[in-house]
Amino acid sequence: MAEPETLFTLAEIAITIAGFSAIVVAFKQRGSGEWQTEDADRFRGMLAHAMFAAFFCLFPSFISLFTADQSRIWSIASSVLGVQLFANCIIILRLPSGGWPARLSLLLSLGAFALQVLNVTAVHFSHEFRPYLGGVLLHVVQAGALFVSLVWIPSDIGID
Repeated sequence: MAEPETLFTLAEIAITIAGFSAIVVAFKQRGSGEWQTEDADRFRGMLAHAMFAAFFCLFPSFISLFTADQSRIWSIASSVLGVQLFANCIIILRLPSGGWPARLSLLLSLGAFALQVLNVTAVHFSHEFRPYLGGVLLHVVQAGALFVSLVWIPSDIGID
């Protein structure tokens, strides 16, 4: 069974990204110590996506303490991940900074949410690992993309 190993590897990547956030904090502060809105949104997003990725990588192992039924594990895990992804979409809509990165993030989050709904309702999927992995990968990729944009894209040029 490769699912736990895959999820544990993704958790390690997510935790590494979150660990680098301390370095970003040290080097990214402006002269006044205040961050621009875009930088603060990117940083919070990076940290949140990394922590959610790590949590959702470990969540199925926690569920497996209570049931050995793989179908039930992935159904419960996809349900919780789906709720979180829907909440993520609402948060993205309310962000003060926007532009094409926010719209792309919203589109990807809605797609991952749809995958979880299909998995839970057993439409095109049968309570499987693959759709769940798609949602977890979204968090890892978004954390990495936000890290890269925070480190290499100056706030003053904007990315709208």
